[in-house]
Amino acid sequence: MSRGNNILAAFLWSIIAFLIIYPLSILLKESFTITGTDIWGIGNYLEFFKDTYYLKTLGNTLLLSTYVLITTTVFGVPLAYILARYRHRGKTVFTALILLPIVLPAFAGVFAFIIFFGKYGTANLLLMDLGLIEKPINFIYGLHGLVFVQSLHMLPFIVLGLSAGFTNIDPAFEEAAEVEGASGFWRFITITLPLCTPSYLAGAVLVFLWPFTDWLTPMILGQTDLLPSVAYINIAYHFTDMHRKYMGIVAVVISAVFCISLFLLARWWVEKKKYTGLSKGTTSEGRVIEPGPLLKTGAYAYLTFIAVVVLLVPIVLGLSAFSRRWVFEPFPTYWTLENFRLILLESPLLIKNSFLFSGLALVFGVAFGLPAAYIIVRTRVPGKDALDFVITLMLAFPGIAVGVGYLLAFWDTIPLAQYWIIMPLALFARRLPYFLRMAHASYLQLDISLEEAAEVSGAGRLRTFMTISLPLLLKGVLVGVMMFFIMAFQEISTAIFLYRGGWETLPIGIYLNWHRGMEFGIAAAMAFLMIVITFILLLIASRIGGNMLKAAWSTDE
Repeated sequence: MSRGNNILAAFLWSIIAFLIIYPLSILLKESFTITGTDIWGIGNYLEFFKDTYYLKTLGNTLLLSTYVLITTTVFGVPLAYILARYRHRGKTVFTALILLPIVLPAFAGVFAFIIFFGKYGTANLLLMDLGLIEKPINFIYGLHGLVFVQSLHMLPFIVLGLSAGFTNIDPAFEEAAEVEGASGFWRFITITLPLCTPSYLAGAVLVFLWPFTDWLTPMILGQTDLLPSVAYINIAYHFTDMHRKYMGIVAVVISAVFCISLFLLARWWVEKKKYTGLSKGTTSEGRVIEPGPLLKTGAYAYLTFIAVVVLLVPIVLGLSAFSRRWVFEPFPTYWTLENFRLILLESPLLIKNSFLFSGLALVFGVAFGLPAAYIIVRTRVPGKDALDFVITLMLAFPGIAVGVGYLLAFWDTIPLAQYWIIMPLALFARRLPYFLRMAHASYLQLDISLEEAAEVSGAGRLRTFMTISLPLLLKGVLVGVMMFFIMAFQEISTAIFLYRGGWETLPIGIYLNWHRGMEFGIAAAMAFLMIVITFILLLIASRIGGNMLKAAWSTDE
């Protein structure tokens, strides 16, 4: 066992302890502090569970999570099957479009859908102009609208997981079922889908947990009786009311504990239900099915339908960004570049901060993620699995928990929160799993014999990494870099608690423009800039990565 590996692992653990374990432990400690005293106790939790309103918010959140999971499953299963099994033109573009919602702020989508599906939005105005309805239909406001927006945002997780599962299934299993006379649908239900259970659960748990982390989307749609929204309101708007502040902190901790518990349960179940084929007759493309003309047309129609729904967000925001007014008319009639002029000339700090904070977080992520992936995959250092587990667990932590934890931990004793460096540090801690999973998948696909051959030839470990490992890892690293940057670029749940005047980013600028009731065109222009940037990066990642995205989020080791 190399001494250098042990030192490297200890250094990585020290960073994790300082930037993740410490602030979250402070958050947990603060939740047990009795209001107005320095005494610890469970009084806050007893009061929370005795209050019928807070219990109602917990029940509402569970109900919302269930609806979102069902909706994403119903739409995601056929979508993943088509992308994984059918050969069709435009697959890269369709894949990028379907993955787009995951890297766009959910609240940006809400704004677009309010404009299009609102009471006097495009859809209602067109239907009334055609004489099909007399009064506007409530398409978006309410629980149904919230389920629609959150399901669209989380759909890529189901698609990624199931696509990896469908691709990795040994064709021998399905061929044996066909020999026994099983029809296509029956084979899918009894063989294909059960074999994808681990891959499905890996994405489904993240989908189910999303309503426990998203506080802004419900607020925009007027659904505030949900646990994360109540937590944000209590902390952000009632910070002088110590009782409500602590109830908000308790709500954050309960959300985090619930997310972690479900994440661990799903992880255990995935490991328990992992299936392995003895023949391993899979290929990188998996089994390919040539559908008939009717089925192929239906598949294209379904892909197009999902793509159109996804594209509504950038199209509507784009129209809003280039218009000065869009009121009581299906489409804008007055066009202008004034919104972009205001952003580029009067608010350039938002763009600068977004690139600066996300860029620094990316540097931290690469500098940490590559050594961490090496330790996890290539060494037998004690605690390497725990390191992987703790970092991956950040996927389950609500952003609001990280933001509040950083605010409590790094304000007085360690005053990092008083300096702008706290923003990239928080983004680094929050989005680290996205780069690590890509680096981890890349290392698993790199044959260790290549590195061993270089070492046998006399090359040191650093030279071996620079001349052999890194060039071969470059494809996965580039995909991880882009995914990390995209996710850090659109982060708001954590950053909203830490920013100060002059530290605003584009997502915070969008939120503040909405919150202050200013002209929506400016907020739309900000969101449209984010969409252009993220879509270009996502298209490159999808093109470069190939199956790398699916490999990173699959359950195979």
